[in-house]
Amino acid sequence: MKKIKFVAIEKKWFDLQPPPKPAKLYHPKWFKSAPAYYPDKKLRFTDEGKNMTFKKCLPFVDALNAGYIIELRKDIIVQENSIGNNNNFDIAWNADEQVIKIHNSNTKLIDPPDSYHSQVITYLWNYITKTPKGYSCLFTEPLAYPNSVLKAIPAIVDTDAKVLNFHLSMWLKKGFTGIIKKGTPIAQIIPFKRDNWSMSSSFLQDGEYEVEVETGFNATMNNYYRNTSWSRKKYK
Repeated sequence: MKKIKFVAIEKKWFDLQPPPKPAKLYHPKWFKSAPAYYPDKKLRFTDEGKNMTFKKCLPFVDALNAGYIIELRKDIIVQENSIGNNNNFDIAWNADEQVIKIHNSNTKLIDPPDSYHSQVITYLWNYITKTPKGYSCLFTEPLAYPNSVLKAIPAIVDTDAKVLNFHLSMWLKKGFTGIIKKGTPIAQIIPFKRDNWSMSSSFLQDGEYEVEVETGFNATMNNYYRNTSWSRKKYK
């Protein structure tokens, strides 16, 4: 099993900022409360086909479980439309240590997602991420929380290279006024092995795909992908 390390730049940051934890520990309420089969609680055929929900979709669940989650280390309060503030929002917290700062204004050149401010903010995350040689990390929004008030801007970092502490750039949702609670998932870290790739394209012969489907996926009632193609991913 490969080892990923999260190293605080000082002991105080190890005490102040919880290190990342496996993403599987952060399933949201909508996922936890959803049944595996709907509307009945066991496998049936309906007018829409088999009644399995997304909980039975391993590619989807693998994405939610991939890697590690960074938590917001303390409550922050957001206020919209402050007088005299060109960013159209204020952010504050109970601390002398800086938690959030406004990113360079040139980040407004990035086209933000719908309903998010163009001004980018930065969450000060005082950790170094270390991976084995040949491995990088994707830093992105928590995949189970696509509509969060804070949306991490995706970035790939070669975390096997020179020791580097970097902070997390984020968009802030428009129209939000209130408290973002301590412990809120704000970023997902997914390690992966780097490779060089070249692409090609082709096509199957007429009828070839139908034979594959009918003798494979459609020949079994469920769990075909799990039993024939899927491999378990572990993040501890």
